Amino acid sequence: MAKSNRAETAARAAKLRAEAARKDRQRTQVIAASVAVVVVVIAVVLGVVISNRPKDAPAASAGGAGATALATLQKLPATLFDKAPSPSPSQAPAKLQGGTALTQDGKPKVLYIGAEYCPFCAMERWALIGALSRFGTFSGITQTTSSSTDVHPDTPTFSFKDATFTSNVVAFQAIETQDREGKPLQTLDGDNLALFQKFNPGGGIPWITYGGTTATDGATVDANAFEGKTYDQIIAGIQDPTSDIGKTVTPAINMITAQICTQTKGQPANVCTSQGVQSASVLLKR
Repeated sequence: MAKSNRAETAARAAKLRAEAARKDRQRTQVIAASVAVVVVVIAVVLGVVISNRPKDAPAASAGGAGATALATLQKLPATLFDKAPSPSPSQAPAKLQGGTALTQDGKPKVLYIGAEYCPFCAMERWALIGALSRFGTFSGITQTTSSSTDVHPDTPTFSFKDATFTSNVVAFQAIETQDREGKPLQTLDGDNLALFQKFNPGGGIPWITYGGTTATDGATVDANAFEGKTYDQIIAGIQDPTSDIGKTVTPAINMITAQICTQTKGQPANVCTSQGVQSASVLLKR
């Protein structure tokens, strides 16, 4: 009897151990499954947060479509500008009543005031870079886009924040007052601030003065022509004077060039006497 009881007791103990082991396995599986669900939920939440997070300004890049477009923009042939439509009167800079000569290192100065978030600055930079590249050489220009939350969002463009310009006949200074997210970037102060406030009390940008005696307030190119365009499409359009972009940007480049030529006393001659520039100069004499 004692032997039988011991056997039954051992069997019951073995059964209890097996049942306990089975329950332990179940608990482990449930915990593992719960952890997996939590991990998935966290991943989904993080994905939503990241996808909805405001985009930072694109990092400056030495390659890509922006760099290719910039290189092309800086070396557009003179024959292209000679085929351009005549500028419209609205593209001509206005005379600054009471304006005095603005120079730097003995050269007339072009002063640009804008911001990286600004879509109209984004568009105007294409024309300004194209024109100034006929007088000298840029370095340090970086690619970016205008704000994604403003009108004409994410317009492909460039930033003058780290740019320098070298020329024998004209000086250029750019101040990008805010970054793509509207945060302070470069400081507008001193004589530049005084000039800006005197002749542009409304504070609109882009504001560009040519030698302190004329200026443009706002973009001189058609904003609608840039809507939804990529770097490749913009530069391709500029190279085609019959395209919507070509019809507005190439005349703007000729107009800016003609205005700078009045400051440089017609230098360099091969640029200032070109057919496209001479055509634009007619509007400046009115």
